[in-house]
Amino acid sequence: MSVVEELKNKTVFELKSYAKQNNIDVFGVSKKVDILEIILNFIPKETSEPVVKQKPQEKVAVYSERNLNWVGVGELKIGYNIVTKEQAEKWISNRSVREASPEELKGAYGQ
Repeated sequence: MSVVEELKNKTVFELKSYAKQNNIDVFGVSKKVDILEIILNFIPKETSEPVVKQKPQEKVAVYSERNLNWVGVGELKIGYNIVTKEQAEKWISNRSVREASPEELKGAYGQ
């Protein structure tokens, strides 16, 4: 049974719960048809194209001296953070961030 068929069989209350769980705003809408229309606009259309598996990204440990947030890159908390290699290259350009060695991580976490 597809997602659309499952949604059509739900009650108004169940549809509103589904919308809330998926961060879909249905405030002020009370008819099942209207709620379904809103929800179905957020469900991606099925395509016949095969799904391409992505290669696992290489991870790198970095140490941050402070909490940092960079739009488009991510955020770091004080201490050790695990990020992708591409993110690490960008973060290391910040003077508060440095790459952490595996030995340093072992020592920090008592292994």
